[in-house]
Amino acid sequence: MNKEVQERKERLQRLALRLGISVKNVALLDQALTHASSTAESVPPIPDYESLEFLGDAALGLAVAHHLFQQFPERTPGEYSRLRASLVNRRSLVRVAQRLDIAEVIRLGKGEELSGGRQRAALLADCLEALIGAVYLDGGWEAARAFVLRVFEEELTRVGPSDRTWDFKSRLQQYCQAAHIALPQFIVVRSEGPDHLKQFEVEVLLRGCPVGRGRGLSKKEAEQNAARAALEHEGQLSV
Repeated sequence: MNKEVQERKERLQRLALRLGISVKNVALLDQALTHASSTAESVPPIPDYESLEFLGDAALGLAVAHHLFQQFPERTPGEYSRLRASLVNRRSLVRVAQRLDIAEVIRLGKGEELSGGRQRAALLADCLEALIGAVYLDGGWEAARAFVLRVFEEELTRVGPSDRTWDFKSRLQQYCQAAHIALPQFIVVRSEGPDHLKQFEVEVLLRGCPVGRGRGLSKKEAEQNAARAALEHEGQLSV
């Protein structure tokens, strides 16, 4: 093993130790933190992070979805989707990657390095997802899930039962109470489709007048979407 390869291996092992990852296959960690610009300059070519990024993206989404399902039971599919999207996005990924300080260990080609690629948001986000993919392949689902919950702890703890950024029905009720008007009325105006895939359409009334409609795979989801439309109509939510 030449000196450069040995030094790379030792840096990756130190990173794994710092991140609390038990890595059996350091090559996976190396791949997760190798940009395509570097592979073109290597003989023989070395694999880059892109395939691991695909896998890590799926593992991250599932880990967050599992956490939300356990922590907030009986929410609607639409609510879960909105909340997961607020947690798993480019901004969150970059924030976590910066906290973990993985930029210094990413292997880049000379051109990418000179152009400031090491600090590019897209690169940091992609490498973090690839890192999650590497942890999944190396240690299995439980290892990947535990890693995601640990490194995204700060983002996940911001979400609680009282979080109203996604509970539009509660926000609409609070608006009515503050405006000293009657609470909203939700009326199912249509339902269609087979029982296992029925869609509902709900209309919401304020002051006796219709102010919004919403659709969903359950009455609860349709009510949430109708409440969102009503909040937009009342100027309480940016469109």
